[in-house]
Amino acid sequence: MFRIYEGGRNPSSELDEDRGIVIKWIVAGILFFLVVIELVFFAPTYGDRDYKNNEALPAVQTDVEDNEQVLSKGYLVESSGEKKQWELWSEVAKKKRGVDEWLLNQVKVKFYGKGKVFYIAEGKKGFVANGQQTLTIEGDVVITSSNGYVLKTAVIDYMPETRTINGPEHVNVKGPDAEGDEGPLFMEGDRFEADLNTNLMKLIDNVKGRKKMSHKRNMKISSREATFSGQNNMARFEKDVIIDVNSMRITGPRAKFLYADQQLHSLFIEGGVRITDIGKWGTAGQAEVFFKEDKYVFRGGPPKVVQGEDELIGDIITIFDGGERVQVTKAKAKYKTKEKSESAL
Repeated sequence: MFRIYEGGRNPSSELDEDRGIVIKWIVAGILFFLVVIELVFFAPTYGDRDYKNNEALPAVQTDVEDNEQVLSKGYLVESSGEKKQWELWSEVAKKKRGVDEWLLNQVKVKFYGKGKVFYIAEGKKGFVANGQQTLTIEGDVVITSSNGYVLKTAVIDYMPETRTINGPEHVNVKGPDAEGDEGPLFMEGDRFEADLNTNLMKLIDNVKGRKKMSHKRNMKISSREATFSGQNNMARFEKDVIIDVNSMRITGPRAKFLYADQQLHSLFIEGGVRITDIGKWGTAGQAEVFFKEDKYVFRGGPPKVVQGEDELIGDIITIFDGGERVQVTKAKAKYKTKEKSESAL
């Protein structure tokens, strides 16, 4: 027997169709849920992580939601009245929402010192915050003074209250270029400070220096502090100064490099000087080393040199050729002594 349904439709086919629609919605819902889970838990994140890992900042704006401002070829300036304190240029400058800090790429800053002196600092990254009061540069930082000193370090901080630049990490310094084979003075230290009010830069702790001399001699100098000027090429070593030239050693509390015609001319040691070498030693109130002549002049005290059993005392004692010849001006005494000579340390 056949049954006839209204409309000619079979109810079982309608039920199957409805079930198919429900199944499709369920599958779509599951897929949407999986997509959300992947975005929340597995998608890579950006932003602060770049800065913590000291990675280079992207040169193109990719995180629009996080960055309030992104500037290409950024420029900032800090002034006090009509006088500029510093000017800053960067390849890219970014400022994140809700954070009072500019993040900078490839930074160049011109710091203005006293008078017409200035210092150019360059580094891979920079940070400016607190209304441009805080400035930090890091990553292969190079500072060049207007008179030719070049400093290399890892990071510097500018302190606006005192107008000083602090370098808390190891620093290498090259002095102004000198003509001839002798070349410039090289220095290094554990950290440094630069005072823009006085144009003085100071190396602190484990200070070491080196300088080529004539006749293929090399001078090494060490102390606990060294001060050099961004204005007149002066360089001064202080606190436990030790100077070595081949086998000769000179010690004293203070030593200063002197320039003539923009060239490194001599080294002046004062405050009580002691000299030791193989087979001789001496004392004086002060001493001066002349680089080109390879000459050492001792005055004050009066100066005294003991060599073997001979003791020489005079107004001026001059040592030539790294100790090969000794000359005494106005000799006051020359006699044999039982005092033993000392060798170089």
